[in-house]
Amino acid sequence: MGTLNRAEIHADHRHWQSDIQTWQEDIEEWKNEQVSLLAGIETALEAHAEALEDHTGSIGHHSEEVRRHESFIADREHSASSRTGEIEARLAENHRIGGEAHENLRQAHERLKRYHHRSMAKLAIVLKALDHEV
Repeated sequence: MGTLNRAEIHADHRHWQSDIQTWQEDIEEWKNEQVSLLAGIETALEAHAEALEDHTGSIGHHSEEVRRHESFIADREHSASSRTGEIEARLAENHRIGGEAHENLRQAHERLKRYHHRSMAKLAIVLKALDHEV
């Protein structure tokens, strides 16, 4: 290996310093991107967790409404009332409303399920990609 003159050595050092500055700028930009993406992912996951909790509450409320309706029907079967027609009409209306609520909840559940599976699959791909050593 030959010797380099001082001018070549200084030129190399200036080039290396330029590379180092570029690398530092790259890393700062990548850190900012990472912080931004992590914040976005965190916000999305928190919103999804909240949606799951809200849906859980809706399911619980609907379940309680079904139990109340069933209990009301059972109580009416064992009672004699002069207002049977009025009670039957009210039961039919409550049942119709319960059926609509159930259908709305079923549709919401399906939308949430599709979103959940799609989101978790995409996050799994990201995690698998990030699992490789750099």
